[in-house]
Amino acid sequence: MVALIMPKSWLADFKARLASPTDPPSQSDHHLGILAFEAAATMARLVSIHNSLASPHILQLRSDMRSQAISYLISPDQPYLLRLACADILSDLDRAADAVSRLSFRCRSAFPRAFSTTYSDAKNGSLMSLVEEFSLKNGSDKRIRKMDKQVAAAARLYSEMDTLNDLEASERKMDEWKKHSGPIPMQQQQNTAAVDNGSDLLRRELRAQRQRVAKLMDESLWQVSFDKAVSMMAKAALSILYRICLIFSQFVHGLPPVYYNMYDSLYSYTPSPNRKAKAKAKSSSGPMAMDSPKPPIYETAVRHSAPLFMLKDDKSKPLEKLVRCMVPPPSTVGSAGMALRYANVILAADKLLAMRSGDPQPSDQGEDGDEEDEWGTREELYEMLPVGVRAAVKAKLKECWKKDVHAVADRGVADGWGQVIKGLLSWLGPMARDTERWHEERNLDRMQRFATGPRMLMLKTLHFADLEKTEAAMVEVLVS
Repeated sequence: MVALIMPKSWLADFKARLASPTDPPSQSDHHLGILAFEAAATMARLVSIHNSLASPHILQLRSDMRSQAISYLISPDQPYLLRLACADILSDLDRAADAVSRLSFRCRSAFPRAFSTTYSDAKNGSLMSLVEEFSLKNGSDKRIRKMDKQVAAAARLYSEMDTLNDLEASERKMDEWKKHSGPIPMQQQQNTAAVDNGSDLLRRELRAQRQRVAKLMDESLWQVSFDKAVSMMAKAALSILYRICLIFSQFVHGLPPVYYNMYDSLYSYTPSPNRKAKAKAKSSSGPMAMDSPKPPIYETAVRHSAPLFMLKDDKSKPLEKLVRCMVPPPSTVGSAGMALRYANVILAADKLLAMRSGDPQPSDQGEDGDEEDEWGTREELYEMLPVGVRAAVKAKLKECWKKDVHAVADRGVADGWGQVIKGLLSWLGPMARDTERWHEERNLDRMQRFATGPRMLMLKTLHFADLEKTEAAMVEVLVS
């Protein structure tokens, strides 16, 4: 039996199937509304990336790349480390750009609505034309400050809405209690009056809280249009991409080409002293013939790094290859999935050393309590060790006992071992703490997603550390 389809029904179904999920929204849903929190989280990520690219942080990154921990456990190759840092920052920007692209489908204007294509074109080489088209060299810092304020307002709104939800839940519980309480005896009338007073107080507090939430909605991204918010984020993302290229393009192959000019006000750069001297020597009164200006080269915060060389047979998409280098190699701690576990082992060993060296610990239990804490830390440390590391520790202990069996009670030998472990933990400890912080930042709670501070780079953690070297250093620490 053949089913008959009515023309109107068929046309309605055909229109629904042809309708694009990215059709412009109607006038009623043109504001962000509940998506203000998604937009604020994206703005927070963009502000965080912007802050991590400031000159002091780049200089600190260059200093950390030369540290003993990174040089020994990861690599002393500065170009390779620069690629890792650039890939980490770029992948973070890509995630923010993906969030902007999802919001851009609700826009009406051409630019923010087509941000996904625009960002892809910028990464494929047309970044400078977009920088000139949207005048991204001017007002970048002002744009970041605006987004920072919007993030703070959204965080306050989120907190106040949580408080409002708690008050409304309390009101519902009180109404349910009144509904099912039944007749009230005479001796309980005084208690009932107190409950009524509490109910009135709760309703007044609830009314005031609703007014605060409504006021914050008007002042935050809740009432901002999609076009305005997404346009701000889209321009910020392109400006940050330009900043990444300014810092890393002369050292990392594959980034979109950018140039410097005398009126570059996107970020502060200081011309070299020789160029300043030449500019002063050329300045004079009266007309003069001027040559066509050439883009001056500025000294960036990574000016002491060696360049990376481009391979002729490298025909793959360079940015995709750059982001793929964020996957830890098979011989690393991150590939084995042991980065956080090894970091906890190192931090526990550091805590145990502090107990043994007599450093003050926040404990009111006396010496017996300190001994119990020390044994508890030892047991916790032993339970965290993988089977292979346990076997290596036992073998190392047997070897040490055979060699130093007559010098076990020697105070000088004990002091020597103490110096060894302090030296190892002086550079293992900071990397372990950075690993712990990296995991905390990637497992954010609801409020921490509005944080705008610079995030920890994977380069500074144990993820790219050589597995054998890391385990050998841990064994030395545990045996010492």
